[in-house]
Amino acid sequence: MIKRLNFFVEFLGTFLLVLVGTGSIIISQEFDYFDDFGIGLAFGGIVWLLIQILGKYSDCHINPAVTFVMFTDRKLTFNKGIVFIGLQLLGALLASFVLHFLFPENVKLGSTLPRATWEEAFIYEFFLSLVLMLVILISTTIEKIKKYAPFLIGFTVFLEAWLAGYICGASMNPARSFGPALVSGNTSVLWLYFLAPILGMLMALILVKAVSFSNIKAILK
Repeated sequence: MIKRLNFFVEFLGTFLLVLVGTGSIIISQEFDYFDDFGIGLAFGGIVWLLIQILGKYSDCHINPAVTFVMFTDRKLTFNKGIVFIGLQLLGALLASFVLHFLFPENVKLGSTLPRATWEEAFIYEFFLSLVLMLVILISTTIEKIKKYAPFLIGFTVFLEAWLAGYICGASMNPARSFGPALVSGNTSVLWLYFLAPILGMLMALILVKAVSFSNIKAILK
């Protein structure tokens, strides 16, 4: 039962993340209701709520890049990782189909697209993902702050989406980019939003491995 719930959460969690997050972008475009702060709050808030509520019963990665790093760190098996990623992409795709049904005239559906050059977007996505993964790894490992992990992760997503969303889309999540891109047809730079988050999060893992957790714990005391 717990195993099935783990899989279902990856599907449902990613579905809700894309529905609420990219939905806020679409509403902003259609009704001029949300600004960048509100969009960032939508993304950060839903991530916080999902981890806070569902994280008690599952891994709640809701992000293929996170799942890939956890597999690399041998925290889950290859088969489980593949199923997680498949369900995350499926959840994101379904959410974008729902949004397309609700807003058929919207041509981007909240797609992550570079404001300037793809090189600039790649650098932003790399470092945004690196920072997010550092927060995930540290906050979920150190006992003293573990209970604050859902908030810290959600707050990081909020800040990054708010401050960098206008420039590069601030995806940090291949699934979040996959759904809107595939349904809207804006797939020309989709590779960027897969590669940059994965590389950024892998670099975060390397950095954390290079600095022992005992030193980090000493700093936080």
